[in-house]
Amino acid sequence: MNKKVSLGAAIAMLFLVAAITFSITFDAVTKQVNSRIVDLRERESAQAKYAEIDREVRANYSGTIDETHLLDSVARGYLAGIGDQYATYYDAKTYEKILRAQDNLVADIGAVLRVGSDGYLIVEEVYPDSPALAVGIVPGDLIIKIDDTDLTPENSAKMKDAVQGEQGTRITLTVRSGNVDRTEELTRRVVVVPSVSSRMLGDTMAGYLIITEFNTNTPDQFKREMDKLIGQGAQSLIFDLRDNKGGRLSATTRILDRLLPTGPIVSSLDREGNLNVLATSDAAEIDLPMVVLINGGTASSAEVFAQALKDYGKARVVGVTSTGKGVMQSIIRLSDGSAIEITTATLVAPKGDTFDGVGVRPDYEVTMDDPWQGLGEELDPQLKKAVAVAVAMHRTSEVRQEQENGSSPEVSKPETPPPSSSQPEQEPKPSQEPSPSSGEESNWDDYELEVSMAEEE
Repeated sequence: MNKKVSLGAAIAMLFLVAAITFSITFDAVTKQVNSRIVDLRERESAQAKYAEIDREVRANYSGTIDETHLLDSVARGYLAGIGDQYATYYDAKTYEKILRAQDNLVADIGAVLRVGSDGYLIVEEVYPDSPALAVGIVPGDLIIKIDDTDLTPENSAKMKDAVQGEQGTRITLTVRSGNVDRTEELTRRVVVVPSVSSRMLGDTMAGYLIITEFNTNTPDQFKREMDKLIGQGAQSLIFDLRDNKGGRLSATTRILDRLLPTGPIVSSLDREGNLNVLATSDAAEIDLPMVVLINGGTASSAEVFAQALKDYGKARVVGVTSTGKGVMQSIIRLSDGSAIEITTATLVAPKGDTFDGVGVRPDYEVTMDDPWQGLGEELDPQLKKAVAVAVAMHRTSEVRQEQENGSSPEVSKPETPPPSSSQPEQEPKPSQEPSPSSGEESNWDDYELEVSMAEEE
């Protein structure tokens, strides 16, 4: 039976609802205001303490204060105290050097140098088409003198910085090769640092690309090396990101755009809980089996690379769990030309997961104790496994193609052959594999069988 509600009761009910709503809203606003007041009071207290320290020091300190050094030190101390392990302060001179390096405007001799225990500079790598290469400097050489200054443990760090300079300026180096010293005069110039190298791996028809970092030149270098491998008939691709510390996220997403189908590449989650898509991929993609090599030194945007390919089912990952640096820093330039770098968001992979603190987990875990550089596929167990996986993936794709063409009736065709890639599903656990369809399960079984066969061979 329906009951009639009087007009007075309805009005009373409305007033009650309004009162409750007002009370809840007022309580929330009051808490927010009180929090801001507490924060304001804490800030005022901190500023008062800073002022008191400054006043007492200036009134009693017997030495001379370098104002620039003092301000730089205060800034570093502030960032060290906020609890952000990645927070950094750059003085104006350092930040200018960073900007020049990012834009490839640093002129030097084109070699990687390391300070030795005796103060000499050890040549670790010489870049192609560089002034150092032109005069015959090779890895293992020692630089024992720069211009008129002998290198010592006390001055070597400063003199290492002095190798860089203005475009077109000259520098004289005394180089020791073995037991022979010689003097070389070089002209500093901007050298494009190679961040991508590639080669075909024997008769496996697997194209192998090593990406050492992601800088402004990396996408163009990647395209050149990728086109070269495809032109040589690469049937699968192996991306080696071991010990790649990351770099520019924009460079990483430009490369991934070439490899992935339509969809998000990476997003950011800010402190307010807002999810912002940072980059997306268009429909064009490279349709080849892919494997990504990672290790504990793979970090930041290099982890974005590996996780995105894994989320879309475009690649299998081999190695060990990566660093787990899944946060994004922003550099904010200050009015005096200095800058601060602080964490502003958490990176979110295409599936909606974050690898921060947990790393990218490999599909095939292969550990190794020795450095991997220069070992080659026969002595490098991680690369050897990656080759086996890549070859097996190619075999599986060939079988799938034969099934689609109807040329292999003896092999049962999956009910729903999957496309080469698809939009990633949302919100799986970080350790979960992409949720395949029934057809994908059949193909994956074939793939696992092919891997076993490849390993036996």
